[in-house]
Amino acid sequence: MALFSFGKKKSVQPAQSAPGSPMEQFMVMRQRGMDNNSIIQELERQGYNSSQIFDAMNQMNISGANMGMEQPQEYGMPQQDFSYPQPYPQQRFEQSQEERRESMGKEEIEELAESIIDEKWKEFEEDVKKIIDWKDKTEARINQMAQQINDLAASLNSLHKNIINKVSDYDRNLTDVGTEIKAMEKVFQKVLPSLTENVNKLERLSKGSRPLKK
Repeated sequence: MALFSFGKKKSVQPAQSAPGSPMEQFMVMRQRGMDNNSIIQELERQGYNSSQIFDAMNQMNISGANMGMEQPQEYGMPQQDFSYPQPYPQQRFEQSQEERRESMGKEEIEELAESIIDEKWKEFEEDVKKIIDWKDKTEARINQMAQQINDLAASLNSLHKNIINKVSDYDRNLTDVGTEIKAMEKVFQKVLPSLTENVNKLERLSKGSRPLKK
């Protein structure tokens, strides 16, 4: 067992975090007896992200390991070193404490990793949900535009048919008028000579019936 003097320099303690930091909150809740899951959930509820919580937990683990490795300091008169051999059960006890600290550190890291994975998975699900919503809205708009295009095409087809029908009717009417004009022309061709002859006869008769001048 080594001698400890009164004037021996103290080991450097880890720097304390500023009030309101994740590490200070972690220490306070750990002193209250809360487990790691409850602490992580409480810190997340307070608005700290996973990186801040992970750093605070690492600092707590490092701080706990340094405090466990420090030897207790004795003040007062120097004591004589009797150089008694350390008992074997004490060594086993220290080893079990170290293993327990390592196990607790692994459990804390696993819990924090699970918390980070859950957080990232929730963010991923939210992103996927947003993509699905955007896809549904886009498909709805595309279907609406396709329906409008189909309606417009149907209207254009109907208008085209109506125009074709009107043109056909107009052409048919013109054809009928032309036919009637040709028929009238033929009639006039037949009637006109006799009509002209009759007019000439009337003119001759009118001349022959005039009284003689004295």
